[in-house]
Amino acid sequence: MVTQATHIKELLVWIENNLRNPLSLDIVSEKSGYSKWYLQRMFRQQTNLPLAAYIRARRLYLAAFSLRFTQKSILDISLEYQFDSQQTFSRCFKKHFSQTPSAYRKAQNCDFSHLVQSLSLNQPSDISVDYIEVKPGCYSLVGQYYSYHIDIDQLDKSHADIRNEIKERFCDEFNLRPDRLYALTQFIPDGEQVKVGYFVAVDKEIAQDKALSELPEFSGSFCRFRYAGKPVALNDHIASVYTKLLPQFNLVRREGYDIAQHDYSLDSAGELHLELEYLIPIVPDKAFAEKNTVRT
Repeated sequence: MVTQATHIKELLVWIENNLRNPLSLDIVSEKSGYSKWYLQRMFRQQTNLPLAAYIRARRLYLAAFSLRFTQKSILDISLEYQFDSQQTFSRCFKKHFSQTPSAYRKAQNCDFSHLVQSLSLNQPSDISVDYIEVKPGCYSLVGQYYSYHIDIDQLDKSHADIRNEIKERFCDEFNLRPDRLYALTQFIPDGEQVKVGYFVAVDKEIAQDKALSELPEFSGSFCRFRYAGKPVALNDHIASVYTKLLPQFNLVRREGYDIAQHDYSLDSAGELHLELEYLIPIVPDKAFAEKNTVRT
């Protein structure tokens, strides 16, 4: 027998896949098979959120990412996420984010505190989180720059296949099989898509005779997410860093590269084991730092 919780979970996935399409209460009710009154009551019981408010908040979430990471016009974004006009979109956006779409697009830092997380994703349970200050010169890396393009709705999903292919290409091209591999990521607006800049790097000392480039200097405040386990289980966790964990801690991302450090080894059963540190540059947050600081 399908429980209410299971039914709502399936409905949440369907809603997430149709945020660009009309989602009136009549349409969602017909999809669910319940009356409008009963559906709204059941949805609130399972999520603690009104159905219409959740749909609007998720559309604003995706619209916010479109503003920051694409060059689509505000009018096109408004219509794409089913607002009847740019004026309606701007009014709803300002009420939710306390600033206009134009100001949000131009802001130097990216504030995740008002983003409503997708309830269709599972909350990662085996990622630890802390705060670190990286000193200048802490890393001495060389590497190769790559890039690829994605649509905005892929921004918060796993790109593991693409990135693994790039890392394999890097290792083959430069005849390197290091136990520790780094990846620096940056999202760049490029028309209607997002260009993902992706540096693959190693410690300078193990690549002395390779034609690799010096990587950009990075230092300052970072939020660090750590994971240990099988590489295949990591994919959804990386996507969850932006969709769940940054909003959960109300952190503001500053300009700079995400930095991933991959340490590979074989476990006692001879299977590949990965230890990952994933650093995201953030605006210094005193309260978060006091609870989570690790000195390096």
